[in-house]
Amino acid sequence: MKTRLNSNLLFGLAAASILAVPAFAEDAAPAAGGPEVKFSGEVEFDAYTGDVINEDFKSHSYASTFDLNVDVKFNDKWSASVQLEADGPTTDPGAVYNGAFVQYTHNDKFAVKFGDLTFSEGAFLNYYDYDDPADNAAGMAEHDIRGFEIDYNGLVFGLGFGRGENDNTVCEDDECAGYAYDLHLAYELGLGDHVFRPFVDYKSYQEAKHNELHAGLDANLKIDAFTFHFVYGAHIDALGEKAPKATHAFLAEPSLELGSVSVKGSVFYAYFDEKEPTVHGEEIPEYFFAYAEPSIRIAEPFALGLPIEYHTRSVDKDDDVSTLDVGLRAYATPVEGLEITGFAMVDIAIGDDAGDTGLRFGLETVFGF
Repeated sequence: MKTRLNSNLLFGLAAASILAVPAFAEDAAPAAGGPEVKFSGEVEFDAYTGDVINEDFKSHSYASTFDLNVDVKFNDKWSASVQLEADGPTTDPGAVYNGAFVQYTHNDKFAVKFGDLTFSEGAFLNYYDYDDPADNAAGMAEHDIRGFEIDYNGLVFGLGFGRGENDNTVCEDDECAGYAYDLHLAYELGLGDHVFRPFVDYKSYQEAKHNELHAGLDANLKIDAFTFHFVYGAHIDALGEKAPKATHAFLAEPSLELGSVSVKGSVFYAYFDEKEPTVHGEEIPEYFFAYAEPSIRIAEPFALGLPIEYHTRSVDKDDDVSTLDVGLRAYATPVEGLEITGFAMVDIAIGDDAGDTGLRFGLETVFGF
């Protein structure tokens, strides 16, 4: 069964490529003067302290990210892109190839991509510590594939083989499966200023005990100065088996902008089955947290925020390690494309096993080009 499905997928990809040649031949004229090449990217370098109060937890740590995108425009219809990335909790992460794809754009409603593609759904938008969809998401953290994507009037259809960390082997009861393919389907519906995006992602190892499903809804509502982001995500492993049971994630993120004053928040809850849960690593970092941050812009390039956060710090309700975190965040945007954020946070232990109250600091610098 596995050989048949993989062969069918390869045959479909080959057939689509062959049939596309005559259909797109009339769009193959090169741009005058040759292809246009554009470089863009983002750099982030961060420094953090551990707990500066308690002797056993004093430390410092780093995080560094470098993303480089090279976009090539052959003509008005054909383009391509390649990405390089260096990312890690260090001052000198190694740079690696992060994917490339070719795109045919027929018009503003229809486009086709093939190559290395990435899908994610229901990312955390407001809470700064979980806003990287490569790691965390209420809907689905990033799935990388090598395959194709069709975009038509808000509809997204992607199909391919898992690559990178998405090209993994899973085991259960001494039975292992690999060689997965991934199918992604989403539809973005715009109603005025509101956007609704239902999605489904099916990752198949062609073994009932290991097939994986993510499905849900990502909604963004806007009413004057008020915006509201809502996500529901169902996370299912071993589709078709009785265990493990599905995990259901809910995210609500309101925001209010009133001149120089703004308030944003995040409330997240994930329901895990107590006996047989589905747990996707870092994707869902804890089963509940609540965050609110009022802020004020005190001058054109500077703003101050007062974050208040409650964290359970675990996906297991039996763990009693919750904390209440309060502090100060300072934002500076001296020029367009440069953001500097400093913070100081007091972590107040609430749970019996949360340890002692601590104090930590950090500085984050991001610039794009």
